[in-house]
Amino acid sequence: MDTPGTSSSSDKERMEAAETAVAILAQGKRNMVCGEIPNAVNQFQEACKVLAKAYGETAKECAEAYFYYGQSLLDLARMETGVLGNALQGEEEGEEEGEEEEGETAEEGDTAEEGETAEEGDTAEEGETAEESQDSQEEGEEGKKKENPDDISNLQLAWEMLELAKVIYLKDEDKKSKLKAAESFLKLGEVSLETENYEQAISDFKECLKIQEAELEPDDRLLAETHYQLGLAHGFNKQYDDSIDQYRKAIKVMEAKMNKLKKMVEEGTQGKGKEPLPADDPIKAAQQEIKDLEEILPDIRSKIEDMEEEKKNIDELKTLTKETLAAATSELKPAESTDSSEPQKAASDISHLVRRKRKPEEEESAEADTKKTRQEDGSGDATTKPNGTANEKSESESDSKKKEAMDVGEPPRAVAS
Repeated sequence: MDTPGTSSSSDKERMEAAETAVAILAQGKRNMVCGEIPNAVNQFQEACKVLAKAYGETAKECAEAYFYYGQSLLDLARMETGVLGNALQGEEEGEEEGEEEEGETAEEGDTAEEGETAEEGDTAEEGETAEESQDSQEEGEEGKKKENPDDISNLQLAWEMLELAKVIYLKDEDKKSKLKAAESFLKLGEVSLETENYEQAISDFKECLKIQEAELEPDDRLLAETHYQLGLAHGFNKQYDDSIDQYRKAIKVMEAKMNKLKKMVEEGTQGKGKEPLPADDPIKAAQQEIKDLEEILPDIRSKIEDMEEEKKNIDELKTLTKETLAAATSELKPAESTDSSEPQKAASDISHLVRRKRKPEEEESAEADTKKTRQEDGSGDATTKPNGTANEKSESESDSKKKEAMDVGEPPRAVAS
């Protein structure tokens, strides 16, 4: 934007700028109603420049132009997204048709070929042409990128304009400025929804609702709209309970509004005939609003059903996951305990079959104990001497006894005469 206006701008110049901007804003609003969004964007942009130059970029006189410029940019971004989606779909269909046509052309060409030389020449020429076309296309794309290196998206620019309008409106304490600030918060939230920044969208919608609840009647349709937008944001953010709660609040506001309008219609039509009401009659306007609300309510109720279904599916998925994990855990625990206990059980079962090998010291001690036991029992080992065994002693004693017996028992011999 241009440099903010200073004291050098005379009151006359400012008044002229204001008149010009008001006329441009009016044209832009008409174009928005008619669906001429690109024209409206250009007109609101021009109004912003005129007012910023006359009053300064942050002057309250610029807030309205900023707001409508941001809103039109948001609408333009949405429109371009839809057009781009349709264009991409058409391009895919065109590519498929082109491939079929190329296939048919190739078959016809094969039938009409007269020689391999001519075919190779045509192929080479086509390859060169395709390469040249691709090179020129790449150069054109690079040139476009170089031409506009500082371009920003329409959504980003819309957010900046709406943010600037919000800041200006919040400076004033009158009801109108507060409600315009709330509306700026609402549009900022819509921009965040488009960029899938759901947490920021929820924050902006809540700020809008806070102002509206303080300044509006409980049955005002603006409250219903904000509740509806909050329901969308919570739903996209997987907060299904909060989404359902906001949708129900929107329905509650709309039903209260309908009851109020119906009461007004009943009171206004009492005593009147069946003559058609004029177009600007408030009773007719109330009837039309009741009809509009009745058409909107089914859509919100279907949103609640969608959220309840989504919540149910998520809860079932969580329950199934928990059951699966619990079953897997219960199957793993017995297997682990069995594997760890089997080796210990096997070792304890064969412990009585294994004889431990004795050490040399233990063997000597065992032999000494055996000898001591034999001595106490009176075994032959007790008479053993170092220079002989028990058997040798017994044999010598037997021999001497025999000799004595022989000496004593030998008869006298006869003496010869």
